Amino acid sequence: MSWIENERTVSRVIWAAALAVPAVVALLFLIPPAESLSEETRKALYLLPALNAVFNGTAFLALVVAFIAIKNKRIDIHRAATTTALGLSVLFLVSYVAFHLTTESTKFGGEGWIRSVYFFVLLSHILLSAVIIPLVLFTWLRGFRMQVERHRKIARITWPLWMYVTLTGVIVYLMISPYYPA
Repeated sequence: MSWIENERTVSRVIWAAALAVPAVVALLFLIPPAESLSEETRKALYLLPALNAVFNGTAFLALVVAFIAIKNKRIDIHRAATTTALGLSVLFLVSYVAFHLTTESTKFGGEGWIRSVYFFVLLSHILLSAVIIPLVLFTWLRGFRMQVERHRKIARITWPLWMYVTLTGVIVYLMISPYYPA
């Protein structure tokens, strides 16, 4: 039996990832950005947040396709769409880590009510992005293994949260991008 078939081992791996990813992301804000990068490289790195928004937006669309597909009993399309959304979420995470390892944090410059809206969206996005990690991994794995009832039960929670996280990722980008250095 391979490790992926062992329920206990897979659960441990998923929970380890669920703890490690938020910890690594939190540490990014304690590590100073790379000093040895040229100014040209630093400016080029500001393409990554836009790419991250594309990853999130496309993952959102893939989740819409997955929902429509499963409602139409198209398991093959549903599986492909959720796997695509998972892959895009992983690409987002890698790109996000790379960006924050190499650049300074950008301060939101909005004032008044929009500032409160921004911080509400940002905070809810951050908190739910940590919560969603084990949910997505367990949901995807149960679907992959065709554990239909277990998959459905958790997917009812996972899908709307994952949709929210991908959508708010795009919204956060749109709200903060005017304040990136030129």
